[in-house]
Amino acid sequence: MKTLLPLLLAFTGVSMSIPASADDSPATTMAAAARTFLGTLDPAQKTKAQLPFDSEERFNWFYIPKDRVGLPLKQMTPPQRDATMALLQAGLSEKGYTKAEAIRALEPVLAAIEKNPVRRDPELYYVSIFGDPSPGGTWGWRYEGHHLSQNWTVVRGQSIASSPQFFGSNPAEVRDGPKKGTRVLAAEEDLARALLEGLTEAQRAKAVISTEAPDDMLTANNRKAAMQEDRGLSHEELTPEQRGLLM
Repeated sequence: MKTLLPLLLAFTGVSMSIPASADDSPATTMAAAARTFLGTLDPAQKTKAQLPFDSEERFNWFYIPKDRVGLPLKQMTPPQRDATMALLQAGLSEKGYTKAEAIRALEPVLAAIEKNPVRRDPELYYVSIFGDPSPGGTWGWRYEGHHLSQNWTVVRGQSIASSPQFFGSNPAEVRDGPKKGTRVLAAEEDLARALLEGLTEAQRAKAVISTEAPDDMLTANNRKAAMQEDRGLSHEELTPEQRGLLM
């Protein structure tokens, strides 16, 4: 990629918390976890949770608190929640899973700040399965709620696309209460600031494309990236140390 733009990157891996089969590839492990999850549901729950792979809903991702299509944690039994968390662990690294749960744990903090426990509910995170997670099949799934949108597509039981994938944090830093000092995305924020502060004046003039903070994510949840032109500071203009911070 030529330009240095404000991006949120997430790296995925595989957790072996789910029993591995003879073929313990990430796609196989994920499909097995999805089948286990679906196997815990009653017919009414399965109707909510499982949609066709070509459903238009598969493209309807967002990161705000809102009603969603799928089955929320709030309507699950403890074993079903365990199966959900095992599926999430199959899609994220251990660090990614820990961050996802830490983000969900911020909802009670927001509920206290806003005095709105109905809107800020840590159980309003939804699971949607798109298609049939059969061995060798093409299917997808989503785990989503406020400031979390994790999407995966498995193609012919082998290739995995983990996009879009969104991690957010609100509050960025908890100022009061038992979680005071918590910064879920501290590493990401601190590295970005270190990179910016390490730029020369000339570099910064190119890298900072606006002096005003946007109201929301620049490209929001649009299907097509809104920024098509090259803007920002190119990778080749960075020093080795700056490139290390970017990576």
